[in-house]
Amino acid sequence: MRSEFGENSGQSADPSNESSQLERYAFDTLFPDHQTAIADLRRADTEFDEICRDYQLLCDEFLSMNSEPGSHSYQFACDIRDTLDGLRDEILQSLRRAGKM
Repeated sequence: MRSEFGENSGQSADPSNESSQLERYAFDTLFPDHQTAIADLRRADTEFDEICRDYQLLCDEFLSMNSEPGSHSYQFACDIRDTLDGLRDEILQSLRRAGKM
């Protein structure tokens, strides 16, 4: 399935490949055309704001993991990536429900 924000399918499950894909997780990169809509929705919806904050905090953790190779397990990196993907989908659904897409 192709998302408006990039390819989801066909990704390698190997987090060692993440260093070349880290940019795709950055909030501004992930939602480049929707920053104003996201800011408006974050101000209006505390639950949406919390989802966005969770995404950004987890993304920061994911980025720091990749700057410290070997500091975390393979499964932990996979779990973080899966959670980021889920949060991204929640943000996308919220934007759609709010008529921002």
